[in-house]
Amino acid sequence: SKSAWYAEAVSAAVDNGLLYGKSSTMLDPNGDMTRAEMAAIINRSFGCYAKADISKYKDVSKDKWYFEDVAMAVQMGTYNGRSNSIMAPDAPITRQEAMTVVARALELDYDSYSKTELTQFSDTRKIAAWALPYVRAMVGADYIHGRGKFLAPQDNITRAEFAQIFANIIKSYITVKGEYNKDHDGNLLVRCADVTLKDMTIKGDLIIGCGAA
Repeated sequence: SKSAWYAEAVSAAVDNGLLYGKSSTMLDPNGDMTRAEMAAIINRSFGCYAKADISKYKDVSKDKWYFEDVAMAVQMGTYNGRSNSIMAPDAPITRQEAMTVVARALELDYDSYSKTELTQFSDTRKIAAWALPYVRAMVGADYIHGRGKFLAPQDNITRAEFAQIFANIIKSYITVKGEYNKDHDGNLLVRCADVTLKDMTIKGDLIIGCGAA
């Protein structure tokens, strides 16, 4: 629906090649995002191409659509298994897991956000200890706004919510080689090779994705 709170963010995610439909006519914005789906979106966002050896994860079959995406996510350092041998690719990803993956992808400086206040959220005690530095960084960078007074860290994240996170972070993408000289307002991500940026001002962060190599 064009009137949905997520309409603009989901449209941007589709236009930028991040979010694919579950079928030719269904996008399922309110459906839970799986760990494999999120790995694929992160990889598309940054133009990942290098793959790690993931043979130790016994639940990631080579005949699954997401095998290469999980391998790329592990290589990028955004994904760890839920144990040394379990990746749980088909399981829904929680909000705190999603925040962790995005913070790793952006290489946020966790130390600089270590004192970020989370008292505006009433459920901060539900944040796992391992996730706390990443959650503080995402809130401190103003990329996560919560569900009103709740962070809901252990709830599953929906496809629309994840699209909104990326809309909060990345304003524009460069996906085609060439020379660019137009000023940008907001964070700009370059995810392809042979790009020249010249005589331009970026009012935000310039993010160089894996695909630039």
